Amino acid sequence: MANEEKKRKHKDSSEKNHKKKHKSITKIIAPSSPVSSVGSTTSSATTSFSEVVVKLYLHLAPMWSGKTIEGVNEQLNAFLMKYVPEVDGIILAHSDVKFATEKGKILYDSPFCHFFITVKFLVWKPKRGTKLVGRINLQSEDHIGLLIYGTFNASIPKSRIPASAFEWKVNEEEAVTEAVQEVNENEDQGITETVAEERTRTQYGEWINKATGSSIGGEDGTLEFNVMDIIEANDILTVTGSL
Repeated sequence: MANEEKKRKHKDSSEKNHKKKHKSITKIIAPSSPVSSVGSTTSSATTSFSEVVVKLYLHLAPMWSGKTIEGVNEQLNAFLMKYVPEVDGIILAHSDVKFATEKGKILYDSPFCHFFITVKFLVWKPKRGTKLVGRINLQSEDHIGLLIYGTFNASIPKSRIPASAFEWKVNEEEAVTEAVQEVNENEDQGITETVAEERTRTQYGEWINKATGSSIGGEDGTLEFNVMDIIEANDILTVTGSL
């Protein structure tokens, strides 16, 4: 009886382990070919775009029976516009899907079909020391915020804006008049006086070139900068730059 109880527990634990393994949908094994450059992104010779071929292990649900390529594309689309550590960048597109075998496998009691594929990913990953061009979407005394290709965030902190070449210029808003009530007690007449005080708030401005006095982004609001650091958080990349 004791042996039968042990066998039953071992069988139950094995089934649980198998079920846990099949919960994952797609697994990137490793890049199966070296990264290659595709086009130029800036005036720098080094591009931020690459094409890399990777090998993936897929678990395709029964609903995709007879529609295998549609099911594969559905799973590959889940990678788009996300940072993937295995390719060290953000995946922008996928193409050239190839199946490693003609048929998949049904393992244990799982209804999923298991098989390997190779796929080519277009990856965006800026490199430290290269140059990028962004469009300014925010300026403050502490930093300059930019959008790269209208999609990716970049920031240039004040510490990396050369004080010898650029300065923060405040744009004064129109004076805001606030009524401040002052009470003057007069025992004879009981008069209460209200005095209007003008307060000018100066919380907005822009970075300008000291030599020319022009805005740092020029007429079109674009700015070229050096990539100093790359921060990954919540499946996205944020670039920290320097002028």
